[in-house]
Amino acid sequence: LGLSTELLDKIVAACPDSLEGLRDAALFSVGYDTLCRSSEIVAMRVENLSSDFSSIHVPRSKADPFGDGRVAYLSPASIDRVRAWLAAAELTSGPLFRGLHTLRVSDVALDTSSIRRRIKLAAKRAGLVPDVVNGLSGHSMRVGAAQDMMVAGFDVLGIMQAGGWRTYSVLGRYVENACAARLHERRWQRISSPEFT
Repeated sequence: LGLSTELLDKIVAACPDSLEGLRDAALFSVGYDTLCRSSEIVAMRVENLSSDFSSIHVPRSKADPFGDGRVAYLSPASIDRVRAWLAAAELTSGPLFRGLHTLRVSDVALDTSSIRRRIKLAAKRAGLVPDVVNGLSGHSMRVGAAQDMMVAGFDVLGIMQAGGWRTYSVLGRYVENACAARLHERRWQRISSPEFT
């Protein structure tokens, strides 16, 4: 199940004003903006952020056989959330998203299963229905962002570049479940616009 921008906003808004909540809000926001796989999120380091926090270098992924990585860009909201998390956790280097033990920040990065658990917990806290909560996974931010881009009218090449996909067939599996009603609504809005009449 994809985590659309509407669901993301609800989940982030429900994150508590605590160390855990600040981390989770930053994690979900960065995951959505960067269209990263869970394995890419847990590999992120503070050092991968640009000096103004507007972008992050995504380390090597399974679709990157040469290990070049890619640059992904962060929204102003994500920049604010990352800054808040790093300041509260007093982090200047090392893994970007870490576990917490007795309210202290671990030296070790979260693992991929932790991301799945965090997003389900946050979705429950936000009052999302059980079917939605159960359908969420560590890849939901990636799926939702790709689907939102498709519905918004982004071209396939742009979505592939944003998410680091190498083939259309793989991307197609992510966006095939984009809400048909939303796509048709956008189509009718375009057709009825002055430029088409």
